[in-house]
Amino acid sequence: MSTLLDRFTNDLLPGNDHWPAAVEIEVGAVMQQLASTDSEQQSLFDRLLDFLENHKERPALAEILEAKDSELFGFAKVLAFEAYYTNPKVREVVASRSMYANRPPQPAGFPVITRRVSPWNEGEILWRSDGTECSDEVLMEQKKDPKKTWTVEEIRQWRH
Repeated sequence: MSTLLDRFTNDLLPGNDHWPAAVEIEVGAVMQQLASTDSEQQSLFDRLLDFLENHKERPALAEILEAKDSELFGFAKVLAFEAYYTNPKVREVVASRSMYANRPPQPAGFPVITRRVSPWNEGEILWRSDGTECSDEVLMEQKKDPKKTWTVEEIRQWRH
């Protein structure tokens, strides 16, 4: 893997007496593998490599990326952390320093969320009835005008 990517991942995850450094467990190679499963992630990963190449003469690549392109930094950080914390050596450190068993976090690890994923269905009413009279009234009001943006004062009135 790229020496520049190794520098970047070691900026993020330098390791210490207990934790392995990112380069020791080949976080960069795992990042590349994870990014290759999705065309949008691969595109972002390629942008990361281009950025690192264009700034290779400067120290603290992670700090520079965070300052110049926070969105790309966020992607790279999550991808690096996914590659790091799903590694068996890191999971063993977690297990030895806590009561958490040495197993992958979640059944298949922590996926990187792409921009194509919407955090909620924007076309649906977000209010859910809890069976109380007040919540049923709020739900009926929202159904009358689902596109309405409610003010804080209007929302406060729902509690009464």
